This record gives sequence, structure tokens and C-alpha cells, in this order.
Amino acid sequence: MKNFNSLLAAYMVFWAIVFIFQFTIARRQARAEAELEKLRQQFGK
Repeated sequence: MKNFNSLLAAYMVFWAIVFIFQFTIARRQARAEAELEKLRQQFGK
């Protein structure tokens, strides 16, 4: 129990990093899909 606060802090930091990474990946994917749709419309497919 002595290191519980440190363990909890590390756990929270780890999950914060995971969620931020997932959020940035989702944004990049949405941007890529929008760009792909723009190209499809531009080339008529």
C-alpha cells in the first residue's frame, strides 16, 4: 500500500496516453477519408 499513489498515477498516465493516441489516430483517419472522398469526386468515381 506504500506505493499505491505512485502506481495509481502511473496507471492514469498510461491510460491518458492510450486515449490521446487513439484520438489522434481517429482524427488522422477521418482526415484521410475526407481527402479520399475529395479525390473520388474530383476524378468522377
